[in-house]
Amino acid sequence: MNRQAREHGAGRTEHSPDEPCPPGASRIGEVLDGKYRIVRELGRGGMGAVYEAEHAVIGRRFAVKFPHVELAQRGELLERFRREARVAGSLESEHLAAAVDFGAAADGSPYLVMEYLRGENLGELLARTGPLATARAASIVQQACRGLAVAHAHGVIHRDLKPENLFV
Repeated sequence: MNRQAREHGAGRTEHSPDEPCPPGASRIGEVLDGKYRIVRELGRGGMGAVYEAEHAVIGRRFAVKFPHVELAQRGELLERFRREARVAGSLESEHLAAAVDFGAAADGSPYLVMEYLRGENLGELLARTGPLATARAASIVQQACRGLAVAHAHGVIHRDLKPENLFV
């Protein structure tokens, strides 16, 4: 499971990489820790934004999640993001997107690096095809439940389970 939506980069403002990224500003072109070059925005939600990044040396693509600046500056939410990164990194399941790195951008904003998934989320699939056949829907739900079971076994509760957060 991984939140990756359609590209939403149009109309975003640029900012200096050593200043906090203002709400709505684009991180496209930033290089994080000399490793991850931000290529495009994948999605934006209530808690933050997810970007596609390319590793500068090995060329592999990753998804990089940033909390919104105003949330990252709130101590309790920043600590929650750090906990999410720590726990996500310990979860191993073919039904969960792997978290592989954590760091802070030049402006101090924390980020979480996850495996990049190709395809579409369940919301996009449903919009494209309409209702799914019962067997296909049951298979997707079973796989989501397997991923949730791994998370629950580590004390993690997914607080935003919806079709757009299920990747197929």
